[in-house]
Amino acid sequence: MRLPERFAEEMAALLRDEAERFFASYEQPKQTGLRVNGLKLSGVDYEARFGRRGAPIPWTEDGRYTTEGDDRPGKHPHYDAGLYYIQEPSAMVPAELLDVRPGHRVLDLCAAPGGKTTQLAAKLRGEGVLVTNDNAAERTKALAKNVERAGIRNAVVTNEEPARLADAFGAFFDRVLVDAPCSGEGMFRKDEDMARLWEPGWPRRYAAMQDAILAEAARMVAPGGRLVYSTCTFSPVENEGTIARFLAAFPDFAVVPIAAPAAWGFAPGRPDWLSAEEAAGLNEPRRASLSGTVRLWPHLCRGEGHFAALLVREGETPEREVPLPASPVVEGRGARPMPVRDAKGTRKAIRGGKRPATVEPETDVLGKFDAFAADALGGWQPPGRLYVRGDYLYALSADIGEGQLHRLKVVRSGWLLGMATKHRFEPSQALAMGLSAGEAARVLLLSADEDAALRYLRGETLQPDPDRVAGRDGRSDTGRGWTLVCVDGYPVGWGRWDGATLKNELLPGWRRV
Repeated sequence: MRLPERFAEEMAALLRDEAERFFASYEQPKQTGLRVNGLKLSGVDYEARFGRRGAPIPWTEDGRYTTEGDDRPGKHPHYDAGLYYIQEPSAMVPAELLDVRPGHRVLDLCAAPGGKTTQLAAKLRGEGVLVTNDNAAERTKALAKNVERAGIRNAVVTNEEPARLADAFGAFFDRVLVDAPCSGEGMFRKDEDMARLWEPGWPRRYAAMQDAILAEAARMVAPGGRLVYSTCTFSPVENEGTIARFLAAFPDFAVVPIAAPAAWGFAPGRPDWLSAEEAAGLNEPRRASLSGTVRLWPHLCRGEGHFAALLVREGETPEREVPLPASPVVEGRGARPMPVRDAKGTRKAIRGGKRPATVEPETDVLGKFDAFAADALGGWQPPGRLYVRGDYLYALSADIGEGQLHRLKVVRSGWLLGMATKHRFEPSQALAMGLSAGEAARVLLLSADEDAALRYLRGETLQPDPDRVAGRDGRSDTGRGWTLVCVDGYPVGWGRWDGATLKNELLPGWRRV
């Protein structure tokens, strides 16, 4: 492939003896991979049930290499069921470095289209909260869809600038990921248009943007919390340079050295590539600490290329002693939540616990949901608090307060359960994807290799054998109504069963074309 002339000159000067191997890597096929969704099952369990997908990606337990064009994993029904996410192998590194654990408060600041978000969510295992954000409104559409396809129950999706998030949350998060916008030099082999469009001034332009983003991200890291900064570029000014400028501006952060087995092919960061100005801003120990960052080069490891730095903020992570901003709820049996208004004047209310409550009679969202849940979910109730926004109903993580979302551009306030129409509750695709087959009162079980599965995914009406529509106890006499459609035991959407026909309720944006 044809590389930009200025880029080639700069890489040759930096890599010297390694340059020939680096340039030769562009004649090799790009590296592709997928990551099994740990919220659904592990990579080992997936292969035990469905066969091997490819060689393991060593730095990610559930990652597997794929061969371009081998079996088109994006066309398989398991992709529609959210069983895996297609992701470039080296892009799986940053989320691994954060050491996310169940119960953490996590922020993915530059998240679209959502690959790293789904990886972080799998590590939370439904506990704690994940705020996933992108400042580009159009890109949050793909982000929200990938959150929903993965079956994530404890995520909030926002479309905000970092400064507004920092004003709203403060030092709230245990873990923050900044996969920063960059000049994309590590994408050249994956997307030749990136190489064609690249300009020499891009690295400096993006570096200024990265400095501003990191400054706001730092405000949101709790004492003792971790921040991972990553890019998919090779430019020193956007990698070691950005971290050097950050360390100079934020003395309460320090680099945590990243140790990786030699077999992985990770290379250390290069403090010797700093500019004179960047180097002068740090004392010798902090400057030397930049060698503890990592570079993934396409000629050294099986990936397209990445840079990552792990930083920790001084101090101990506090106990959860400070209460979240108060939610406008009136407690007590049969209580009515107090209506409030958001920035756009939308009526909303929050309900905690399992007791029914009502909003205004004309928009009795909660009552309609309870009727739906009694029939289609056997009375099952979602975790957290129920949150009404207009006609829409969400399950909101107990780890976040409604007050923190006030006046933010919120794309998803939590797990979107559905909406109330004039006569009933319409369950969402997100609810279907976040359920397990055992949480639904009626389930149609299909297998990925049968034609009916593909017909459903194309939006067609089905006439299955009534014995295949089963309840939790395996009985086929389950009545009529909303039915969870599953492929190989994992949900792909809703249908409405009348005893002979399953009306397809898969939304147009989720259908195969």
